[in-house]
Amino acid sequence: MLLPLTRRLLGFVSAVFAAMMVIGCETFIPALPAARQIDLDADNIVSDDNVVVLVRSEQAANALVINAARRNYQLKQRYQLDGLSLIMLDFLRPAGVSGAIAIADMEGMEKSATAGLDHFYTLQQTGNEYSIDRKQYAQSMVNWPAGGCMAPYAIGMIDGDLDDRDPMLANATIIKRSFARGEPKDIDHGTAIANLLVGPGRLNGARLYSASVISDARGPASLDPTPGTGVPEIIQALNWLQQSGVSVVNISLAGPYNKLLDRAIQRAASSGMLIIAAVGNDGPDAGPRYPAALKTVIAVTAVDIEQNVFAKAVRGDHVDFSAPGVDVFVGSAATGKYITGTSVAAPFVTALVAASNDAKQKRTIQDVRNYLARQSADLGSAGPDPIFGRGLVQANATCGQ
Repeated sequence: MLLPLTRRLLGFVSAVFAAMMVIGCETFIPALPAARQIDLDADNIVSDDNVVVLVRSEQAANALVINAARRNYQLKQRYQLDGLSLIMLDFLRPAGVSGAIAIADMEGMEKSATAGLDHFYTLQQTGNEYSIDRKQYAQSMVNWPAGGCMAPYAIGMIDGDLDDRDPMLANATIIKRSFARGEPKDIDHGTAIANLLVGPGRLNGARLYSASVISDARGPASLDPTPGTGVPEIIQALNWLQQSGVSVVNISLAGPYNKLLDRAIQRAASSGMLIIAAVGNDGPDAGPRYPAALKTVIAVTAVDIEQNVFAKAVRGDHVDFSAPGVDVFVGSAATGKYITGTSVAAPFVTALVAASNDAKQKRTIQDVRNYLARQSADLGSAGPDPIFGRGLVQANATCGQ
């Protein structure tokens, strides 16, 4: 059973990171969830035989590889993450060595290291609530200008693959790269999210960097076969987007807390990248899902045409904003479809941020939250709440310029 191991792991990690870790100019303080949540996510591990490590320098990486080999850890792969100024090492654990012990070993051998296991993340789209002709409600609900908005910044998405030949994407410049382990999957989802970002009437003249990370080759044996991804793929995607000069990133994935992902996202955010993510579709009684629940990420929930929250949306104090996400129409009038989920809501906020010089020029993620809150319509209880966050985002006639 993994549960006792995760309890020991939490105790070890908490002790190691009681004080902040400073590596060069990097300050990383992990945002650990409650022990109960770690236990609940214990089975959501991609592999039972590896341990993944992030370090800051070549010297640290080389020393760790040598010292780990002396303890019979086998280096499977080394990733040079120049965009994030990190190096990622994927080790095969020796037989009989648990994940908790492996993490303790790695962080004991190299004080600048962040070690962790490889968690599983999935896309946050689900079945529709209804399918009647409500094609324009989402645009109207957020007051999006009918002619769309210009996108002054390169934007990115971490999702499934997309069809860059889709005629609805013809006016955008799309740069694709796959980080999936195996054949890329969920092209329909990726194409739909791209439509919500850069399709007709959305972001005009946009430059979209699409990082596909979803495949059938990933997934814990304890879960039904579901296309998804692991931590190394997401981190590589973030690194590529950072290297490509992307300013705003949309993430439709949700899964457990992972210390490696936390560190990588903190690195990207510290360089000025704004990350918007879906809160997840695990339901109102579920714990926080990540990366949306990280403080350096803007978390988006979904509402329907009546401004009711999506029944399967995750709730919590980390929820930042609401956007349309129930039966939102994407595609052409002839071949389009309705889609539902918190991953459908996130692109509305991403597009709003990407279209706004004011939002991008804010100095901190909290400044961006405050900016969006000032032009959001309050829902639910007065002020921020765990269901709707700071309210329903609103565009304006000048696209925030």
